[in-house]
Amino acid sequence: MLFCPELNVTRAEMAAFLERGLNGSDYHSPAGTGMVFADVPLSHWAVDWIEQLFKDEITKGCNTNPLKYCPDVSVTRAEMALFLLRSKYGSDYQPPAVNWGTGFNDVPSNHWAASWIKQFASEGITSGCGGGNYCPNDPVSRAEMALFLVRTFDFP
Repeated sequence: MLFCPELNVTRAEMAAFLERGLNGSDYHSPAGTGMVFADVPLSHWAVDWIEQLFKDEITKGCNTNPLKYCPDVSVTRAEMALFLLRSKYGSDYQPPAVNWGTGFNDVPSNHWAASWIKQFASEGITSGCGGGNYCPNDPVSRAEMALFLVRTFDFP
């Protein structure tokens, strides 16, 4: 089995990673129905994980009419901050207001994920992508995701 650390993490893979982060490496999500998201049929390999992530209110999908999850789309660094912090603290969690900046040159205070990214960094989960930047629109690699999972859930 290969880990392929340089490959980007898809939203489907992220669902499995987050549920295992929340519930332990031996966790198996309850069987999905294939009826929640228009683009995640019962035959999709990650239907169980994706529907559980929705049930846990960590995701709302990527589109509302019809409700879609976009399972094969790469997760961005901005999205990842939100998903990991929601996973850690619960679906009702809202990070503190940004106030005087995010600490990253490429994440202005009015960026949709500014408060999530600032909190992600303040907890020591990330230090950005280099040069004082966070690279919010860049995809997350499997290597980065592994590191962020360890830091978020305090894995040994």
